[in-house]
Amino acid sequence: MKFIPYILTALFLSGILLHPNSASAQQQVFGKITGKLVDAQQNPVEFATVALHYATDSLIVKGSISDTSGHFIFEKVREGRYYLHASFLGYKAFRSNSFAIDKSNTEIILGNVLLLPEDKTLETVTILAQKPLVEQYLDRTVINIANSILAEGNTALELLEKAPGVTVDDEGNISMKGRPGVSVMLNGKLTYLSQRELTTLLRGTSSGSVSKIELITNPSAKYDAAGNSGIINIVLKKNEKVGINGSVYGNLARSRANRYGGGTSLNYRNGKFNLYGSYDHAFRGEREYLNFTRRFYDGGTTQEPNRISYQNSATSEPLYTNNYKVGADFFINEKNTFGVLVNGNFGKYINDNNTSNLLVSSAGEILSQPQTHNDNLDRWNSNTYNINYTRQFGSKGQELSVDLDYSGNENRSRQSMDTRYLNTEKPYLETRSVRRGNVPSLTNVYVGKLDYVHPFGIKTKLETGWKSSYVSVDNNLKYDTLRNDQWIPDPSWSNHFAYKETIHAGYINFSREFGSLSIQAGLRGENTRTSGHQVTTDSLVKRNYFQLFPSLFLTKTFGIAHSTGFSYSRRVERPDYDDMNPFRFFRDPFLYYEGNPFLRPELTHSVEISHTYKGKFITTINYSYTSDVMNWMMGQVDSLNTTYQSPQNLKSMINYGISFTASVQPTSWWTSNSFANFFRNEYKGDQKGGNLNNGIWSFSVNTQNSFQLGRGFAAELSGFYNSRSVYGVFVNRGYYIISAGVQQQILDKRGTIKLMVNDIFQTRQRRNTARYENLDMDGHIRFDSRVATFSFTYRFGKDITPVRKRSSGNEDIQNRVKGGS
Repeated sequence: MKFIPYILTALFLSGILLHPNSASAQQQVFGKITGKLVDAQQNPVEFATVALHYATDSLIVKGSISDTSGHFIFEKVREGRYYLHASFLGYKAFRSNSFAIDKSNTEIILGNVLLLPEDKTLETVTILAQKPLVEQYLDRTVINIANSILAEGNTALELLEKAPGVTVDDEGNISMKGRPGVSVMLNGKLTYLSQRELTTLLRGTSSGSVSKIELITNPSAKYDAAGNSGIINIVLKKNEKVGINGSVYGNLARSRANRYGGGTSLNYRNGKFNLYGSYDHAFRGEREYLNFTRRFYDGGTTQEPNRISYQNSATSEPLYTNNYKVGADFFINEKNTFGVLVNGNFGKYINDNNTSNLLVSSAGEILSQPQTHNDNLDRWNSNTYNINYTRQFGSKGQELSVDLDYSGNENRSRQSMDTRYLNTEKPYLETRSVRRGNVPSLTNVYVGKLDYVHPFGIKTKLETGWKSSYVSVDNNLKYDTLRNDQWIPDPSWSNHFAYKETIHAGYINFSREFGSLSIQAGLRGENTRTSGHQVTTDSLVKRNYFQLFPSLFLTKTFGIAHSTGFSYSRRVERPDYDDMNPFRFFRDPFLYYEGNPFLRPELTHSVEISHTYKGKFITTINYSYTSDVMNWMMGQVDSLNTTYQSPQNLKSMINYGISFTASVQPTSWWTSNSFANFFRNEYKGDQKGGNLNNGIWSFSVNTQNSFQLGRGFAAELSGFYNSRSVYGVFVNRGYYIISAGVQQQILDKRGTIKLMVNDIFQTRQRRNTARYENLDMDGHIRFDSRVATFSFTYRFGKDITPVRKRSSGNEDIQNRVKGGS
């Protein structure tokens, strides 16, 4: 299997060399288009929207904004026929005549482009150059969802479920194209939260504040090597207007419980500095129902089960979340910019769980019937501080940037488990087991990052940089047991775990264009030192290792309609911090979770080959091989009627498949974007004496359709289907989701009201089975996913202007800071 990436590389390069149009494609022509926007008095029109369209089908090729002198430029435009579209508040939209770029005409000079005033300014605002829903780049796919009706009122986690090829399980674990192990970034930086805490944050983040989602299945060497199935970067909206500008929004929703949210953003910019800030608050009521059936055997699974456990749980999970951001950019001069940024989140999450566990014999006799009440209250406070500096040099595009970050994360959980046992013999007697826990988790993260970009002309670029990070985690769990109405410390449940991690990384990335062929190659080196100290038992596990992570990207165009791409990368997925904590966490007396301090990092080789037709139809073939794959394996102790789950290193996981993306416009008022993915996951390895070999072909498809109904009305209809799939020893049944919504623009198009219903038929239910060795289990989870939402948004401000885009240097510790449970 390890030679497959090299075989696919050879096949791709052979295809390029043998392609019948290869010779002519090497002579592909590229041109430049320039112009200046002016008003009737020949004054420059600043910060206007300018878009370049194909003349044949009006598809947007590139978008830009005029500068302070009214000028705009489009470079490296491929041979073809185009037209220009420009618009600005208070002016009539402008459309040029079509023009061609070819061998005899590589530079189009449009000169002064006149924008005439509109008689009714606010009533004739036209939004032009709206980006398509799906954009394909050299190393990523971008989903632009800022204008999606169905994005409103959902959470960022639910929004991820709508992204092409992305699935989210009931624990909040995210997979991309069927592969688990995704690294998630917010605005290009780390949240410093555990998987559980990240899930809480994404559930509490309004998807109405999300601008776009970037799916990077094979990240370049510039990115951290963490995340064996790639990176998902959630980019939040940022105000980009001069003067004082901002927006306010609010929404009300109903599922099985009430929900609401609201927030505001404000921005002020002049010539020398830019100040910005935002605040959001949300409440999410949620009720879910879980059913598990487990069968226990005394003499092997070839006979009838001796005992059967029927577990039924009902949870109420109210979530209160607050997110804020405050920052400033200081434009010292044309070449030097200094910035500061503070953002954070705080809130509380309650999980009130009532569980019944009925244990019966093969003859139907009731053996036990414990009733358990779990009550968990999580409070968290996470703050990140960033200082950044950028230096522009004489050469266009030559830049040095420095980021320093500190993040402090505090999570405190109060847990209690109260179990009542009913004696099945007469007279009925009751016994009780009660425990409470104080589960603090304190995490500090320090990151320093330096990046340098040096272009050599317009076709060659060199990038290099260094990054160092230090993480410390302290988790001191203390449990008490109630005995004779007195709380007694319980050392058998208590646990103190401390973790430290240092990563030093350097990279070099080189890109070059050779006519119609573009190449990007990179190499990243990371040295990792970890120390996991089980203070309670004085057990210490240390690791120190250095690894190289190469990456390669190739794209080639054939005429104006076809392009092909190839990418390869080597990735690593390090164990989550609390996955290595051997502490046992009980959901009820017969089901517990346990960490593994001896987990090893998993390594992945990933290859993708793609073809794009007219920017609308994308076909991708992907293959990945992961060694030492980490998987939450489940097992049973039949004699104790107990089931447990623990992370283990399996031998390997293989993922391969083919996906299709189509962005079409059947009519002038209907736009459709669809994605389909056929893939196979294969898990292999030894699990406590067993020989796991579990694989299955799966299929998923989602489609999003937008309808412009006129007079400010718009509608949206989306559908999603996921077939049977496999994760470790589990096989998941298929399910589908259908959602719909409408919107109306009001208040001179500065306000928008939306009404939508997500999962109309409440079909998002997770059903799975596990049949492995003596494990025999069925599960059914009914999510609180049918949600009706009404929202209102109002925007105020003036002209659009480019604002310095900031992302701090802390995007590498992805989702690995763990809480107490």
